[in-house]
Amino acid sequence: MSAREKYNVVTLGSMVLLILGTAGCLATHKYVQNEAVQPLKGQIQTVDKKVDKVDSRATEIDQRVSDVDRRAEQGITGANDKAQAADQDAQKANQAAQGAQQTADKGVGLATKAEQDIDNIDNYQAVKTESVLFGFNRYDLTDDDQQQLGNLTQTITPLKHYAIEVVGFTDKVGPKDYNLELSRKRADTVVRYLNENAHVPLVQIHVVGLGDDEPVADNKTRDGRKQNRRVEVRVMAPGTGQGPEAAVGTQTH
Repeated sequence: MSAREKYNVVTLGSMVLLILGTAGCLATHKYVQNEAVQPLKGQIQTVDKKVDKVDSRATEIDQRVSDVDRRAEQGITGANDKAQAADQDAQKANQAAQGAQQTADKGVGLATKAEQDIDNIDNYQAVKTESVLFGFNRYDLTDDDQQQLGNLTQTITPLKHYAIEVVGFTDKVGPKDYNLELSRKRADTVVRYLNENAHVPLVQIHVVGLGDDEPVADNKTRDGRKQNRRVEVRVMAPGTGQGPEAAVGTQTH
């Protein structure tokens, strides 16, 4: 029996006792039934209906509260999920920004290097210089001369851009026109060796004969004239930064 049913029985009993007490011994069972019990039952039923409505309303309120709680939990869960997704998106965006910055820095570095290369393209510097000496009225190469030129060509192996200057000279002995032609022959002999033996492209060789101009020693002495009978071979490169040129001279008989 529920608490409410117990309450109804107690109430009904109390009312019956109250009526019996007031009616005295003259009250009959039928009288009690008709005059007391039935009206009380009706009142109790009315109260029960009201209580049922209250219980139903309470149940409805509980259901609504539960729905609100459930929606609130769902909202919190959804908000957390969105917050986590937003955080992940932010991390991805940060990584993408870092990658873009690294790419930009790399691009700036390449642009700077390209600009330096352009600035240096016309700023050729001597990497190495050799002076090949020739005998009097001669323009052929000895074995030592070829060895000397072979050592020179090893300098150009690591270079991406280079040019070779080949300049022929003579001493003051003989006519000027003859010395000019002789200086050209000496220079051509060196060019031929560089192209045929060292496989240096002709497009990267610049040759000229200057005759007896620009002497490096006094033509009045035998040793001075020997130093002037020469071909200067100079390896040039744009902004290599490989240090000062190295000049080596070899005597040729």
